[in-house]
Amino acid sequence: MTAFYRVVRDTARLMLRAVGRTRVINHDAIPRTGGVVVACNHVSYLDPPLVGANIDRECAFMARHDLWDKAWMGRLISRLNAFPVHRDTADRAAIREAIAILNRGLVLVLFPEGTRSPDGHLQEGQPGVAMVVQRSGAPVVPAAVIGPERMLPVGAKRPRCARLTIVFGPTMRFTPDSSREEVLQAIMEQIAALLREHRPDLPPKREGPPDAP
Repeated sequence: MTAFYRVVRDTARLMLRAVGRTRVINHDAIPRTGGVVVACNHVSYLDPPLVGANIDRECAFMARHDLWDKAWMGRLISRLNAFPVHRDTADRAAIREAIAILNRGLVLVLFPEGTRSPDGHLQEGQPGVAMVVQRSGAPVVPAAVIGPERMLPVGAKRPRCARLTIVFGPTMRFTPDSSREEVLQAIMEQIAALLREHRPDLPPKREGPPDAP
């Protein structure tokens, strides 16, 4: 772990704990060595720093490519092991980079939904995470963040005060013959289970168009 990564991680951890009184549940679920995928729901721009700051191991992050449009931002997040992905295409270069990171023994933080949920409900998972897991053989730790959607919701300009929680689920391992669909479904079901258990106040997701006035 580089000194720069450690300083930024520890600073982010202290700030989030001071502002959001961060609670971490089941941190020991993360294997202490070897490449591992942490697959988490996505509700806010705060999710990557919240997850990364509360993992003691060095992490890498797959991030949308346009974050590199601003040179200073690109330099900063690259030093924090972020790498770009084009979300609307089958980005083979990003998949190869993800597998290389896992082979180096880092923790790879992925958000299978691909974009932030506008209402806190878990969205459909994208196949990229299953492809990475299939090709790398890495174990998966499902995770759920609760509170960033209140502190910095989609469309908000400034953060609000809110309690932050991150919960890690039991490590998942898949056999080589597991299909991509099976891998993705199992991961998303485990994330959904963590949300149901730790955020019971989330109202059921509405299906279909809104009621007519």
